[in-house]
Amino acid sequence: MAIKETVDITKLRYVLYTRKSTTDEGSQVRSLGDQKKDCEKLAESLGINIVAKFKESKSAKKPNQRPIFSQIIRDIEAKKYDAIICWHPDRLCRNMLEGGMMINMLDEGTLKDIRFHSHQFSNDANGKMLLGMLFVFSKQYSDDLSAKVSRGVDGNLDEGISSGSPKWGYDRSNTTGLYEPNKFFNVVQEAWHRRADGDTNASILEYLLNNDYHRMTKLTKKNKNTKRINPTEKTLSKMFGDPFYYGVLVQTEQTVDIVQIYNFTPMIDEELFNKVQAMGYARNRDINPKKRLEFKPLSRFVYCGVCNSEKWMIVGKNKPGGGKHHVLTYRCDDPGCKRDIKSVRAKYVFDGIYSLLDKFNLSDDAYERYSKQIDIHTDERIVSIKQDIFSKRGALAHKQSMLEKYSLELGSIDKNSPAYAINSKRIDDLAIECTEINNMIDRLSEKIANPSKIKLTKEQFLNLIKNASDKMRIGSAVEKDRLARILFLNLKIDNKKALSVIWREPFASMINAIEMSPGTDERT
Repeated sequence: MAIKETVDITKLRYVLYTRKSTTDEGSQVRSLGDQKKDCEKLAESLGINIVAKFKESKSAKKPNQRPIFSQIIRDIEAKKYDAIICWHPDRLCRNMLEGGMMINMLDEGTLKDIRFHSHQFSNDANGKMLLGMLFVFSKQYSDDLSAKVSRGVDGNLDEGISSGSPKWGYDRSNTTGLYEPNKFFNVVQEAWHRRADGDTNASILEYLLNNDYHRMTKLTKKNKNTKRINPTEKTLSKMFGDPFYYGVLVQTEQTVDIVQIYNFTPMIDEELFNKVQAMGYARNRDINPKKRLEFKPLSRFVYCGVCNSEKWMIVGKNKPGGGKHHVLTYRCDDPGCKRDIKSVRAKYVFDGIYSLLDKFNLSDDAYERYSKQIDIHTDERIVSIKQDIFSKRGALAHKQSMLEKYSLELGSIDKNSPAYAINSKRIDDLAIECTEINNMIDRLSEKIANPSKIKLTKEQFLNLIKNASDKMRIGSAVEKDRLARILFLNLKIDNKKALSVIWREPFASMINAIEMSPGTDERT
């Protein structure tokens, strides 16, 4: 039955939206290319005009998680587009907030039409009611699938099986799903022992790469090609804080001693794990100030916007022509880079940040968006905090062991001996460190007990936004560096000394949701 059109759809400007996320169920959802072809055929048959085409690989289960979809909505509100063409209602949304928003836009006339390849839609009371029902069905299916997956994950954890990428040095059995040592087990084990002996992550990374250590992704319905993944200093840092390697699997809801569940082969023992954790908490009060390395802000954080190399610019100090003093600079060492001058003064990097933050003005509404973003990432954060607690408990156990050792030795040393003073100072330092680590563990444990403490209060959030520019200008080198890393993922500077940034979440989503003044390029 043909639908009687209430508007001339041939005069409307349609935007084509296709979506398929990594959480979609295998072959049940058509590929992005097939969705696009089906919608283009529909458009041709109806004689409608597609003025823009977008594809997105994000889940629609939760609102405000799709930057491209959000941009399309803003463009429709700005009258850049009139209507949407999409393969199926569940490609458009799977949550009631965005579903209700779409129907409200139809009611208000901001959105003039929606076309689906799989369903007929009429922009009237009955059509919108049916559309709302389709959105509800999409949400119910998504929620039901999520619950089944969650039950499966919980059951797997009870058996010592986890999701996600395998741990370094292990594979998961195709038969049982349990962790088994792989051919690189001994190589990674040696990396742990080198770390315990004091080697840096950089030198250990070099050792792993020299031994060709890598991991390959698996072929699946979604991944048609395998991909080689090499370790990085960041992945090493994460690995060296993971209690899994001595047999404790940490997840959001559960912590499982997998040694007690099956014949798991730990890579290290708890004592070595504790020693590695303690190495991150050595106090440096006795270091000669003249021998301390000068702190260089934004190290490994500024990239070249000319050659777009994946290698960060080198931070150092140069003496400008005719000048008496050295100035902080960032230098691109890529031999193929066409940058006019290889080094750029840090002044231009920080001036770009100051200018950007001067325009960074968010309202109370922004806090609500921030709050939703943080809630979404809470589970991931809880796992990270739990692992951090294990790391600190390991460090604490090692420090307490050393404290007991030096305390016992002190009784056998002559009080007039220089060794007595040295041991006494070690005991004082260790006692202070144990207290500090205990306090850290208490603060982290409180966040797990009360996940709301993970995010800033509205007052803290708005105060951060309001004072970000002033804090950056007057702060020390360390404070400038810390604030920049809170707000941004990285920075790029081009030949004209113009700065562009990639915002860190949740600020990226909020920046997308507001109209920023022209000037510095805000890339997301």
